[in-house]
Amino acid sequence: MRLVIREYLSMLKESKELDALLADLLFAMGIEPISKAQVGVRQYGVDVAGIGCDPEDGTKKLFLITIKQGDINRRDWDGSGPQAVRPSLDEILEIYIPKHVDEEHRELVKKIVLCGGGDMEQAVEDNWRGYKERHTEPGAREYEFWGADKLATLVEEHFLDEYLFPQSAQKQIRKTIALADQNEEEPHHFYSLLHGTLFERDLPTGGAPGAIRQRQRALRLLNLSLNIVFHWCEEADNLRPALLCAERAVLLSWDWMREFDLLNCETTRGEFERIFSTYIQVLFAYAVKLAPLCIVPDGLSGQWDDELEYPLRTFDSISIFSVLTIAMKRVAATSTSEQDQANIEGNAQSTARILAALINNNPAASTPRFDGHVVDVALGLLALNEVGLHSFAADWVENTCGRILLAYNVGKHFPIYTDSYDDLVAMHVDQGPSKENLMQLSTLLPTLAHWHAVLDMDASYEAFKGSIDGTFSNTTLQLWFPTEDTEEHLYRDNAGFTSGTTQAPIQLPPTLDELRAHIISLYRERREFESLSCFAHGWHIIGLIASRHYRTPVIPAYWQELVNAPLEEE
Repeated sequence: MRLVIREYLSMLKESKELDALLADLLFAMGIEPISKAQVGVRQYGVDVAGIGCDPEDGTKKLFLITIKQGDINRRDWDGSGPQAVRPSLDEILEIYIPKHVDEEHRELVKKIVLCGGGDMEQAVEDNWRGYKERHTEPGAREYEFWGADKLATLVEEHFLDEYLFPQSAQKQIRKTIALADQNEEEPHHFYSLLHGTLFERDLPTGGAPGAIRQRQRALRLLNLSLNIVFHWCEEADNLRPALLCAERAVLLSWDWMREFDLLNCETTRGEFERIFSTYIQVLFAYAVKLAPLCIVPDGLSGQWDDELEYPLRTFDSISIFSVLTIAMKRVAATSTSEQDQANIEGNAQSTARILAALINNNPAASTPRFDGHVVDVALGLLALNEVGLHSFAADWVENTCGRILLAYNVGKHFPIYTDSYDDLVAMHVDQGPSKENLMQLSTLLPTLAHWHAVLDMDASYEAFKGSIDGTFSNTTLQLWFPTEDTEEHLYRDNAGFTSGTTQAPIQLPPTLDELRAHIISLYRERREFESLSCFAHGWHIIGLIASRHYRTPVIPAYWQELVNAPLEEE
């Protein structure tokens, strides 16, 4: 495991990665971080500072850590850039200690740590040794180098607590990263790690400081594990396993907090938000990798030679950009910094424009093959609506409705209700069941009808209803709604199979005004969604992540509430 950690450390950047790990490591060592690196703020050589007992001798000390990325060589030692070592050490001595150490900490031994994610090259070791000898003052000031080997040892000793992270969990991480370049199966080893750490370790749930601290360590350990998998997947150039791990980490962490009544514990929720932040990073990295393929005609088709895989992966990509857009809108809305809010809002708008380009450039985006693609369509429409792309969303709805009708008349490439890949293959080679049998049920059609009301598509609704009454007269239209027992399933599995209630058969009313009135009535009557913890605590995005990950139908309340809201001009 130490080799795994060491390799992971070598991948970390100084800013927001290695410094964040250092703060968590100090916490695990019982050293209280008192300052962290801040972008754009002069640090005077100190990236992370903390106070606590030194594991080396048990003495309480003030730790002053300067962080450098990767290996430290002669160029770094006397350089002038951000990697420069000696100028940073001099600033600690000449400015930070005399002017920025609080009075209450002045008598503590100052332990100045040069920290790097790599090694110190032999050519600079004499410089480091000489510097230490000149500036060390016994009982007042001392120096130490924490390179990759030392950091890996500290992480293993202080993070990988046998109670929270036993040998079996370490094996699960190793198995997960060993399969980082494969997509045949989901990362079940990491799923087991999450479930075992959260639900099988008897973590304390009380409000005592010791209990809170133990929960902090558990969630930080999961976040570290997720980051290790993320960076390993980046190295393998395959981010899909990391995305699945990140989604499951968010969902199971939330479910654990919900089950043990910890959603109101500020400290525990703060650690959950760190996991959610890592999830956003993974999702963003995935989107950045896909983006160049989305902005050219048929860009996604070149990634999957199989004609059947192209539309399936296209809808998967739609859901990724959609959830990212909505998630960033949420982060922007909760940010306390106007500058950060503006930057995140800009990223959300850019992501939504790439989503629109993906739909526009890939015809498969308007030809759903499974009824289950209603999840991706609903997520896409919610994202487009969120950023004001109402006209584009309406065009997508109309185009999708037309293509479904055409495909069904032809007898191929329409959305089959079984969501079975075998049935999809059989239909492709003209050996499947009849089209009537393959489209006995549909959640997609009534969902598209509802979006006609959301987007004020009066002109096309009448034609769409006529198509359903004529062509799909033998198809049972249905919608899934959560019930009181859905909370127990939403974050763990497909809640559409294990809970909730289905409205069926649905008869679409003759006019869009009547449909609007019906939707508003449903929204007012079916309020069970309000009892879901993700709604009750203002984390609506969790329900959407659950739909993307487990394929639970998107809860209709997400779009039904928009029927009452007037549309803003684009």
